[in-house]
Amino acid sequence: MKKLSRGLKSVCSLALALMLTMSLVACGGSSSSAAPASSAAPAPAGSSEATPAPAEKIPLKISHHPYIHALPSVYAEQNGMYDKYDYEITQYSGGPTQNEAISSGAWEVGSTGTGGAILGASGYNLKVIGFTCGDTNTTDLWVRPDSPLLKAAQDENGIYGTAADWKGMKILCPTGTSCQMVLIGTLEHLGLSQNDVEVIDMSVAQSFPAFKAGEADMVALWSPFGFAAEKEGWVKVSSAKQLGINLPCLVVATEDAVKNRPEVVQDWLQTYLDAGVALNDQETEKTAQLLFDFEKQEGIKMEEDVSILEVENRPFPTIEENKALFLEDADGTCEAERILLTFADFMISQGKLTEADKQRMIDNNFVDTSFMKNIK
Repeated sequence: MKKLSRGLKSVCSLALALMLTMSLVACGGSSSSAAPASSAAPAPAGSSEATPAPAEKIPLKISHHPYIHALPSVYAEQNGMYDKYDYEITQYSGGPTQNEAISSGAWEVGSTGTGGAILGASGYNLKVIGFTCGDTNTTDLWVRPDSPLLKAAQDENGIYGTAADWKGMKILCPTGTSCQMVLIGTLEHLGLSQNDVEVIDMSVAQSFPAFKAGEADMVALWSPFGFAAEKEGWVKVSSAKQLGINLPCLVVATEDAVKNRPEVVQDWLQTYLDAGVALNDQETEKTAQLLFDFEKQEGIKMEEDVSILEVENRPFPTIEENKALFLEDADGTCEAERILLTFADFMISQGKLTEADKQRMIDNNFVDTSFMKNIK
């Protein structure tokens, strides 16, 4: 039975007791919302005309993370673009838990980070069907202003310290995510591996308040928490941008949805991308306010000026940009696939994937270009 709700109404996971000031849920948690119920108006008394049956709505299960790449769904919900769906939206704290929910059929379409897309494609045959606002400018490693690391010099990339300075550090970082990619990239840049530091697996929403409370020596953050970190006086010691790591966020669909409901996937992708364009086109302050209200409802505290920075640093791709990324070359590949295979290679080097996993992803067409071809 569909739940009755008028907005994005959070339903916390069993890990709610662990939620801190800025935490959404513990790693593995999610929140859900459902479309509001509707009914046809009754015919006037004495009328001989039968009331037309309301149009049948399309069932759809949508998933996101409680960050800016969920905003097109928020906009679509508030502006009637989702009225055609009998939908539920589930917000996951990160890619790993979102992927785990695929097996139970908890969702069909949505958005995720780079790490979530790669591991989802490898483990669950998840399909990438579009790009959305990326994390390249906003995925960083931070220390407190009294960190000994800040006494060390910066290298040509702006990375603080040497291998000796980083060894043994305790670092809060969600595994299997773009944050971990930046951490591993930094360690490799310094000639180290994860074995040289102590990684504490914790969701970004939890790790920010934990680090603020004094836990660990370093924290890996994506936005909007990085903007808040700067306001706390923390110092950025490495970043995706400094390392030249491209971190797209992706629009995805489950294998089951692609095989059995391709027309629904197509329709939703068009709606999501159109909503992203509309968010780009309206005033920055208006989009920022929508983000601010959404984050607040999802339990993430954000200053209003931070929401503006988030919108300015993470625009949604245009339709033309997306179509170019998914345009197949003569050899049948596309730029989107090449970008993502770079990450697959990166994860292979860290033992997270095998060459066989990568080949299986390619053979299964993990980047599905068929939907973008029909986008208008």
